[in-house]
Amino acid sequence: MDPFLRGTIERHVDTILAGDVLTSASEMFKKGLAPAVKNLEEALFGYVAGRLIEFSFLVIQAEYYRSPTHEELDEIDFILKRRAIEIKSKVTFVANR
Repeated sequence: MDPFLRGTIERHVDTILAGDVLTSASEMFKKGLAPAVKNLEEALFGYVAGRLIEFSFLVIQAEYYRSPTHEELDEIDFILKRRAIEIKSKVTFVANR
């Protein structure tokens, strides 16, 4: 994966974790999806993972006019796994407020 794409994806994760995105998602789950969500922390982690994957696909399509390659998909997976502890920590903090 080229450095521009990797940096863009990493900054997007930072944005999700630093801003009110998780708080808004938490409130959304608590109010609108409460019956369907059994574990708020898992739901928020899935939300972050989904946003990361969706954003990655959109950036690749917008910048390169194509779908991600297998190598890029592996790199997206690696970014998510590498930052999983950080994401889980922030998700736990937000879910338990």
